[in-house]
Formats: sequence, C-alpha cells, structure tokens
Amino acid sequence: MLLFALLGVAVLWLITRNQDVERIWKEFTEANFLWVLLSILAGILSHWVRALRWKLLINSLGHHPKTSTIFYAQMTGYLANLVVPRLGEITRCGTLASYSRAPFNALVGTVVAERVFDMIWLLVLIFITVIFQLSLLNDFLSTYIFNPLLATLEGYMWVILPAGLLALALMLYLLKTFREVSPHRQGLRAKVKRHLIGFWKGVVSLLHVKNRTLFLVYSVVIWTLYFFTVYFCFFALEATSVLGVVDGFTVLALGSLGVVAPVPGGVGTYHFIVITTLNELFGIVRESATSYAYIAHASQMVIIVLLGVISWIMLSLKIKNINPHDQEETEAEEL
Repeated sequence: MLLFALLGVAVLWLITRNQDVERIWKEFTEANFLWVLLSILAGILSHWVRALRWKLLINSLGHHPKTSTIFYAQMTGYLANLVVPRLGEITRCGTLASYSRAPFNALVGTVVAERVFDMIWLLVLIFITVIFQLSLLNDFLSTYIFNPLLATLEGYMWVILPAGLLALALMLYLLKTFREVSPHRQGLRAKVKRHLIGFWKGVVSLLHVKNRTLFLVYSVVIWTLYFFTVYFCFFALEATSVLGVVDGFTVLALGSLGVVAPVPGGVGTYHFIVITTLNELFGIVRESATSYAYIAHASQMVIIVLLGVISWIMLSLKIKNINPHDQEETEAEEL
C-alpha cells in the first residue's frame, strides 16, 4: 500500500516540480465550481447506473440483491481501491456476498466479465478517437504511450516470458487435474473445483443476461456520463473552455489509461497523461493543464470517498437490523 502511494506522489512531484505552483493554485481556486459540481453529479449517476448494470449480471445467476445493497457494496469496493489497487474488486464481492445469497466466487466472475466488457469499450473508444484525430494522435501515442510501453516490455521480457510460460503450464496442469475430479465428492480438490465452477458461471453471466439491450443501454449511459465528468470540467477553467466534444472524448480515452494503472485511484498516472494530452495535443499551457487534471481527478475522488464512507455506514446499519438472508428481492419487487 505504501509503495503504491509513494509511486503516485513521486509522479505528482515530477509533474509539478518545474511549474509555477502559485499559478496552478490560483487557477484552481478561481475555477468555476458550478461546472465541477455538474461533473460530480454526472459521476454519482454513473456509479448508480453501474450498480444497475452489475445487478443484471447477478440476476442472471438467479440471485436478486436489492439495488441499494449492490450500490453500497460497489462504492465500498471503490473506496478500498484508494488504499490498494484492485483490492476493491474483491472487497465489493465479499461485501455483497455478506448481504445476499449470491456466492462470492460467482460475484468475482461477474466483476471479471464486467471489466473485460469495459476494456473492450475503452479500446473501441480509443480506436474511434484515433480515427477522428489521427493527425494529432499519431505522433503523440507513439512518443508517450506505445514507445515507452514497448521499451518497458522489452526490458522485462526476461521476466515476462518465463512467467507467462510458467502460468500456461500451471493452467494446463490444473485443467487436467480438476477435469478428473468430481465436484460432488468431499475433499479439498472437489471444493476448489466447486469454487472454480461458480467463478466461471459468473464470468459467462454476460451471455445469460435476460435483457441484453438494457445491458448495452446501461453501458452507453455509463460511458456517456464518464464523458460528461471530463467535458464539464473543461468549462471550470478559462484555458480549457475552448476545447470541444471530440477533445473531451480524447481526454476520456487517454485519461482512462492512467486510471487503470496500478496506483491508488490513478494518482499521478492520470495526471501525467491528462496534462501531457492537454499540453502536447491541444496547446494548453502546462500550468492550466495541471490545474484541470487536479480538478477533474479530485472531483471524482470526492465522490468515491464520500459515497464510500456513507455506503459503509449504511451497510453497517443494515447488518445490525436485518438478517443478511433477507436482503434478496423477488423479481416482482425489482420491477
């Protein structure tokens, strides 16, 4: 945890060390926070819609937790992500499993399915963005994304290749071993196989969603709201208020790469990518770009911290007053 936090702080220090900090602070304090509030509202709504979408996956497994319980578990997980990257994925599944009949392993599988689906959306968004701004992004992506990434991979290839082969060999061994084990027997291997079967059911839950159209609609709404969290913040600062819709999608696509980096909340990596994008691609003065990155990122962190704490409190109250096995809805109650 400390290592990840120090990494983020180190990146932030590298970003701002040669900049006019007083100017950055001045722009930050003089920002139009009405637009920041709109960005925050869009962010809150996106989290609620994500809970609705996750509910569709869980329902396909035959479990029907209340939407509020799913939302609280999700936000508690996001709060945990600020401590240790990706810890939140396990936390939200464990939390929801404690307040419903949905098994933990299946919930983890639904999260994997959700993440894979969102990664596809992100890749499509990046592809479309590159197509629309090919002349601008071609050199930028090569200089700041692809070339450094390839250089890093080449430097660690002596570790990546053996690790990949070892993982493949282990997977084939486990596949052969557990194929011969009946999940209905007693013993450790049978228990592990039952957990793996449950996990796989969660992974393929996407294929069994009853209302796939609604799932796609929720996904479009989620990413549209993500766009507005970026776009509204443009108007908080005079320097970035000149940017347009296509520019907003560009910042969203590239900034998302910083969020998925293995640092708590994308601290440092998000700022670096967004600042570089605004400065190198759109000619925004570096101090103004830095102010924007801090505002856009801080507004979403405020949501996660506040809603995460509130969700934790609400779940604590529920467990004191309600039997966890009464947290399921019937299909009629859902509607």
